[in-house]
This record gives sequence, structure tokens and C-alpha cells, in this order.
Amino acid sequence: MKKTTPNVLILGGGVAGMAAARTLAGQDVVVHLVEKEISLGGHAAKWSCMATDTCENCGACLSIEAADQAQHQKNLKLHLNTRVQGIEKKDPGYEVVLENKESFTVQKIIMATGFSPFDPQKSPSLHYRHCPGVITTAELNTLLREESLSSLLKGKSDPKIAFIQCVGSRNREQGRDYCSQVCCKISMRHAHKLTHLYPEAQITLFYMDLQLIGKEIRTFYNGLSKTISLVQGIPAEILEHPETHKPTIVTEDKATQSRLAQSFDLIVLSVGLQPSDTLEKTAKILDLTPNSWGFFNTDTALVPQDVILAGCAAGPKDILSSQQEGRIAAQKVMADLSLNTGAKLPVAVFGEGLEADQAALALASKGYPAYLFGKGETLSESSPVTLLKDSRLISVGGTAGRFSLYYESAGQTRQLECAAIVAAADPLQSLTTLKGPTHKVFSLDKFEQIIEKTPDTCPENAVILLDYSGPEHKAPARLALNIALKARAAGKTITLIMNQMLVHGALGQRLYDEARRQGIDFFRYETQDDLQIEDSGTGFRIKLKEATLPSIFLNLSCDALVLPRALAPARGFADLAGLLRQPLDKQGFLQSANTRHRPTRSLRRGIFFAGTCHDDTDPDDLVHELDEIASFLSTPDLTASDPGVEINQKKCAQCLTCIRICPHGAIVMNDKSRPQIVPESCFSCHLCVSNCPAYAIESRTMANEQVAGLIQKDRVTVFACERSAALAAGKLALPDHVRLIPIPCACRISTDILLKALLNGASKVIVSACHPENCRSHEGDKMAGDSVQRVLALPGVARSRVLWEPVAANETRKFEHLLSTAIE
Repeated sequence: MKKTTPNVLILGGGVAGMAAARTLAGQDVVVHLVEKEISLGGHAAKWSCMATDTCENCGACLSIEAADQAQHQKNLKLHLNTRVQGIEKKDPGYEVVLENKESFTVQKIIMATGFSPFDPQKSPSLHYRHCPGVITTAELNTLLREESLSSLLKGKSDPKIAFIQCVGSRNREQGRDYCSQVCCKISMRHAHKLTHLYPEAQITLFYMDLQLIGKEIRTFYNGLSKTISLVQGIPAEILEHPETHKPTIVTEDKATQSRLAQSFDLIVLSVGLQPSDTLEKTAKILDLTPNSWGFFNTDTALVPQDVILAGCAAGPKDILSSQQEGRIAAQKVMADLSLNTGAKLPVAVFGEGLEADQAALALASKGYPAYLFGKGETLSESSPVTLLKDSRLISVGGTAGRFSLYYESAGQTRQLECAAIVAAADPLQSLTTLKGPTHKVFSLDKFEQIIEKTPDTCPENAVILLDYSGPEHKAPARLALNIALKARAAGKTITLIMNQMLVHGALGQRLYDEARRQGIDFFRYETQDDLQIEDSGTGFRIKLKEATLPSIFLNLSCDALVLPRALAPARGFADLAGLLRQPLDKQGFLQSANTRHRPTRSLRRGIFFAGTCHDDTDPDDLVHELDEIASFLSTPDLTASDPGVEINQKKCAQCLTCIRICPHGAIVMNDKSRPQIVPESCFSCHLCVSNCPAYAIESRTMANEQVAGLIQKDRVTVFACERSAALAAGKLALPDHVRLIPIPCACRISTDILLKALLNGASKVIVSACHPENCRSHEGDKMAGDSVQRVLALPGVARSRVLWEPVAANETRKFEHLLSTAIE
């Protein structure tokens, strides 16, 4: 019997839909992607790059690259500029009819229809569209992308700009009592970008609670708070100044406790995310029942078995999380259709605590032979995980699909072969030391145990103190709310003191509101100096300068003080990073913040991260991370490919430079003690080609002579990274005297190539790379920049002849201006 190839429908060509399609590449399945717009990318493709001196990790540029990849995916059929007209349930599958009258049958549907931004006209007091100078974050993005903001600011070098958060989010009256998850980080990045474009600008950000959640966000916040004004409290109304016609808001001056009118040149409304404007029709066609918000992120939403949700169609989330959900959705499709049924390869998990146990158990339950280097204290004796307890890891060799782990156990050195590695080590957790009776200070988890197991011994009056050691992480912040509600239900008096309240997740805001309804008191402070905690003999006395009540001190007393454990990088993180040959982030946690590899991947194929060792995660996030890791383990990411480079062993001097510099760990010593490139681990960046002293590493498509042959006399030569600048230039009609040469990574550019370009008559040479900290090969941009500087240091080379300039895939206007300046 002839095998029938299954068909899958993906509704929506944004980041989630494209990620799902990409995950299905190489599978024996036909993917139909339907997108109502004329191009792929969704909202992310319309957003501006937020990079300043370095990449700021927004991920918007990734949508441009994903759209380009989709155009070349063999098993993907794109249906652009059309919509689904009807879907009829068949046995099995669905008959799909598009508005352009095309029809086909599918077995599974991934709904990735995205979101629509909230329309501020629904909040009349903000006078959007009526008061000049009031725009949305989406409109600011367009102005930044098109480099046209200056005209709106009338050329001012010192504009006054305000951001107003939570427009269309966290609003019970409008039926939007949820946090949109992304708005705070978007506005913070915008503000940071503006401080670089307009160093003399006065920027104020009005917020309800800054949601400081995510990798390196605390470091970013600490820097930003020194350059802009952060004001807790949302202005109720925007007015037009009768004389200047500038947008004006009335706030409270904390110093004088008087009302103060402030006029701005620009007010930016940070609009929330709401369901896609096509949702109602799509839900009817697919027989879906969304929740009261129009999303599918709570138990009240109903979804048929053959429909899988991904991205913002399910609920608000950022770009990286949307990509992650797209991959997970595709993985579920593969499982349901029994695709990729080959043998599951062994995986090693590193970590001593609960998260490592959960990671190993989850992977084992998915059929992967799992080996845990840890204590495994929460694993049962019947667990399918192989526990390598009391083993000391010595070294990690090999590459994806064939890692060799050497470890010491019972005094002997042993070896384990595995296909992949998951780092899930525990961070350092410590309880802040306070003056007073130490037996009256409880950690959150200990207090929870008391409430659940021995409620009679629970203190009658407790204060939960958040943010004392810095901005709280999401897991302890949510645990604090849950514990407070449990204690209140047991009849206890609970007070919660915080700097910010995190309301992440689908029900975070409703949980916060419920706590208030149950009589839990919430007080705010700005710094540790606003709190004085003293021993009362039977508990604590707290003198609090309440942030919303200027110049007023509150005197509180309690029987017990409850604190979350502060999270910090563990001492072993640096050692583990060294074994894995991976960088740490700016805070010292595992995994760099580079969006090209996050949420869970690394510079080296086959090495992954999960849990709080690398990001601000909670238990739900850990589940998603492990599902995503499983999607990578079962897709072509670990299969061999042709890197286009090879080592000429006759030329090789065995200096091992290539092994030392490869950021992907793709070059190893073979059985003959010679360096060898491993195809399934190589990213084809060509860094080894550029840096081999003996010219022994050869490229079939980007050899020095081949690149030199592309140089044309008296023309401006642009070497453009194929993932950034080359994509930015894609839609431009380049002048005749400009020769653009796409390169696999900027690190391919060496002093040799630059000199050959000049000797061959190039009028000017531009190397355009990814922004720093955004290069897929870690520091390829820096390598290229160093090559440029070495050439410029040579006698007779004018600085105007050779330029280095980073350009992201979504910076077409910047690239255009770069060319104009170079030509002039």
C-alpha cells in the first residue's frame, strides 16, 4: 500500500507559526502555512532593532531571518495574502478551503494567529488621536525603524518624553485583568534606545509594577534607572496644554505633596496585547471556545484534540516564548502523527537539586535514556532515570550526538557516551540575615510547609517581605501570593511588603486582586533605607516609609517575618561553564543572553540549559523548556549536514588553533590525533578558515581567491552577514557602484580578504555584521572588527577606505543610510 504523506495546517505566519514550520522541516509531512498578510514575520517583523552599543535581546530581528528560511523550506507551502474561509471536520482530519478557493486536507492544525495591539481610543481619557504628540509603542517602533522620529520631535536634541504603562492591560473595568507580559520590557528598551539617540533627552516612565522578569533584566534595569526617571503610578488623563498644545499630565510631586502639571514633547502609550482581530471568525470555524479575555491560557478555554495552540494565540508572551511554543506545538504534531519514530538517544543531565531531577525524569518519560549526574533525592527507586550519584565530572569531550563524559566514581575513572547534555544545576539560594529572633524568620518554602502540615503552629500575624535583596524572581513572587492566600484562609493576618508586584502568567493579576479582596494588606517601599526592622522581643517592629504615602511612616508589628531565598550564581557555575565551553551571562548565570540560542540552546549543538541555572523560570517554564529540548532532540538539529569547509591534512601544521577558537566545539582530534571538523556540530561560520595560520582549512564556496574574485574595481564592496545586514539589504535596489557579498558570518572576513579587496581596486570596503552579543558564533562581529582595525593600522590605508558597522536584519533604513554615507 502506498504511504500517504500527512498534511499539517499552520494558521499564522508570525514567529510562532514560522518556528512550528521550521521544526517540521525535514519531516515526512506537507506543511501548509496560511498568512493573511502579504509577507511572513507577524508583528515582530515590523519592529525596530533595540540595539545600542550591544544587542538588547528583544529578538525582533529573528523574525526576518525566519521568514527568509521559510521561503526555502522544501516541505512548506505558503499561502500568503489569504485567509481560511471554511474548515470541515472529516474522518480523519479536516477539509480546508481558503478565500482564494484553494483547498486541501490536513490531519493536524496549529493555530498561531498572534495578537492585536490594544486600541487606546477605547480609553477616552488618554485622548489618543486627538491630542498631538500621543503615540503608541507600535508607532514609536515604526518611527525608530524608519529613522523618522526626529521630524516628530521637530528636531529637538533634548526632548521630554514620557511612557505610560499598562494601557489596555491590568484593567478590571475593561475586562482585561491580565498582564500582557511584554510591555514593561518593551518600554524599558525603547527608553534605553532613546537615551542613546538623544543623550540630552529627559525621559520619564510611569508604571504600575515593573515586571522585571527575564534573563539579565535586573542588570539592564539597574543601568537604566540611573539615566531615566521611574515613577510608580499611572496618570489618569492626558490633556492638551492650551498654549503650547503639548500633551500634559498631572502627577504628584512627592517632595511637596502637591499636584504638578508636566508637559512633554511626546507621550508613548505602552499598549497591551489582546486577541487577534481575526480570532472570532477563526474560533467559529475551528469550533474553539476562548476564555473571557479571548485567549486560551486558562482552564475555561476549550480546544478540539487535533488543534494545537502556539504563541500569542494562546495568551500574551514575548518573541522567544512564542518561538518556543511553536517548536513545542510542532513536536506534539510529530508525536501525534508518529513521525520521527527512530531510537531515542541517551541524554546526560547535570544538577544536584529538584530541577535536575525533574529534567531527567521528564526526558526519560519521553523515551530518552536519561543519566543524572546529581543526588536524585526526589527520584523514586523505580525511576527510569539512571542515577550517577556521588560522581565527579572530569571532562566533556566530543560533539553533538557523540559526547564523551569522563567522570570519577568510587575511585575509578569512567566514561559515558551520550547524544546531548542538559545543564540544570541549582543556583545559590540564601536567606537574608536580619536582626531579631532568628526562630521567627522563615523562608517562603518553610512557611508554606507550616501552613499546609501544621497550621496550628503558624504565627498569627506574619509579614512577607519581597525585593529586599533586589528585584524578586518570578517563582518566589508567585509563591508569596499563594502562601499569603493560604495563610489568610487559615485565619491568619498577613501583610505583604514589596517594591514591585510581579503578576506574570495568565492568572497573576487575578491572584493579586483576590489577595486584596481577602484582606491581605500590601505596602510598597522604594529602597532598603525606607525599612527599619527591629526585634520586639516576641517578633518584629517594622517602621516603613510607604512609597505611595510620601513623608508618612507606618509602624507595623508581626510575630514572624517571611523572606524568599535570594538567588545568585552558584560557585560551581563557572566550572561547569568551563567544562561545557560556554560563556556565562552578565550576572554570572549559565548561558549567554544571545537570542539566537535562547531560550534553551547553546553555542554548541547538543548542549542545552533548563531551569533557574540560566533564566528567571518557574515550574511551568521548566516544563516548557524540557518540551522544547525534546523538540530539538527529535529534529534535524542533531543530524549531519555539509558545513562547506574541510581540513587539508597535507597542509595542516597541527597547531590546534582551530580547536581553540571554534565557538561551537565542532573541531576535535580524531583517532589519528589530527584535527577534524564534525559536520553535525559545525555552524559553517568560517572562523576557522579565517584564522588557520597554515591556510589548511579550505572552503568550497568562500575561499580567499573566490571572495577576491567577487571584488569589482572602483566599487564599494560590502561584506554582509547573511543573517543580518544581507537580509536588511534584501528589499533595496542597490546602486550600480555597490557590490554586496553575503558571507556566512562576519568572522569570515580576515585581514587577507580586506587587503585583497583593496588591492583588487575596491573604492571602499564595508564589513557589516550582527550587533555585538547577537552573533550566532559568539564574537564573530568582534573578530571582523579586529581585522578591520589591523588593516587600518597599516601605513597608507585611509580610515575612510575600510569601515565596520553592525546592521540587524530589521535595520533596512540604517543600511540604506550607511551606503549613502559611504558613497558620499
